[in-house]
Amino acid sequence: MDSTEIARLANVSRTTVSRVLNGHPGVSAKTRQKVERVIRENHYFPDSAARNLVGMKNRILCLFIIDLNASGDEYTISRSQFFYDYIAFAIDVANRREYNLMTTIISEKNMSDIDRLFQSRSISGGILVGDHLEQDVLDRLAAQEHKLVLYNQIRRSPSPNMISVNYDNFRCGQMAAEELLRQGHRNIAFVTGEPNKLTVQDRLEGFETALAAAGIPFDRSRYLEYGAFNRRQGGYNATRRVLQRNADSLPTALCASSATMLMGTFEAIRDMGLRIPEDISLLGIDDTDYALYTTPPLSVIGTSCERVAKLTVSRLIELVERESVEVHDYVIPEVTPELRGSIRRLC
Repeated sequence: MDSTEIARLANVSRTTVSRVLNGHPGVSAKTRQKVERVIRENHYFPDSAARNLVGMKNRILCLFIIDLNASGDEYTISRSQFFYDYIAFAIDVANRREYNLMTTIISEKNMSDIDRLFQSRSISGGILVGDHLEQDVLDRLAAQEHKLVLYNQIRRSPSPNMISVNYDNFRCGQMAAEELLRQGHRNIAFVTGEPNKLTVQDRLEGFETALAAAGIPFDRSRYLEYGAFNRRQGGYNATRRVLQRNADSLPTALCASSATMLMGTFEAIRDMGLRIPEDISLLGIDDTDYALYTTPPLSVIGTSCERVAKLTVSRLIELVERESVEVHDYVIPEVTPELRGSIRRLC
């Protein structure tokens, strides 16, 4: 099978096939679709590596997991439970729309892979999730006019070719504080990720807002501990620091700001000889199946990974197919408390 045979089957000239393969604008949409359908049906790929999969460019998406510190360490962000679940849901959503989804981890060393995949026409759109990218990087990607969905990266889209999707992270933090207050807790510690992350800022703001509304000032110097959105450095080590700092008068409750951190927090509390919930109550933000199988089962403010996958993938496909969209900024509002055995009622 070669381009001449593709031309014959599509009833067009070989020049037209070449123009389609190279993304040349001088081809009508109807003709382009006809040629691409023949290419797909006959599993034809150009020989040149630079044009690999170009005939399928409108059917291949990429999930870019931003893991800036990835180095093979066990606790890098890309190995959290969220991404295992998200990838499974995202592939299912893409396949139902007859798209393929590839996944790559982006670290400091291979940041150029984002541009490379777009410029080689291997993909038609991408989703950025994970670590927070600096504004200058986002501005550069916007200037390249890559079609991208940014999840929990930025509040407002910087480009007509980009869509921002965020969970209602303010509400997540607010609901966490409200649930602990409802159970009678007043001295509450908060363990969270890197302070430059949008998720961290909004969840902390929501948490503090709920406490302030109840007339309870939040002493950051005593009860706030930053770490990272991972199990060891974020959950485990940050929890040990905040509890050791308050060893003479422990908080009655602790909130971990992500599901991955929650499991590290759980381990740290146990390793320090404390009981949950008798000595300290524990609540996490984001749900994880692991929380159901601890003793006691852990309470969480649940977010839906499936909802994130459905929205990010479907909105990207909309952007790819329509070339432009009316709505560029989405906030996912569904936040649900799942109260289990890790919170002790004080009043």
